[in-house]
Amino acid sequence: MTARAQGDHTTMQQVSCTECLAKVQVRKTAWEQTSIQWTGEALELCRERPACPSGGMPRDQFVGCETLRAALRDATARGSLVLAEPAAR
Repeated sequence: MTARAQGDHTTMQQVSCTECLAKVQVRKTAWEQTSIQWTGEALELCRERPACPSGGMPRDQFVGCETLRAALRDATARGSLVLAEPAAR
């Protein structure tokens, strides 16, 4: 996991899925708030992403990966996914 700039309130950190090894960029601002940026490569690697539209959900409306969510929770609990600093007011 890498951080763009230490102390930067917009810091994104890299997290890998434990199942397919897809790498996403994550910004965690609180236990309850996590922003995830998926790359095209990560979307293709994800094993939980639907291979084709089903149930009226187009391929580009992927809602997320449970295995990645677990990896994010574990990284946060271990302290390796650091909470971003709040923006200066």
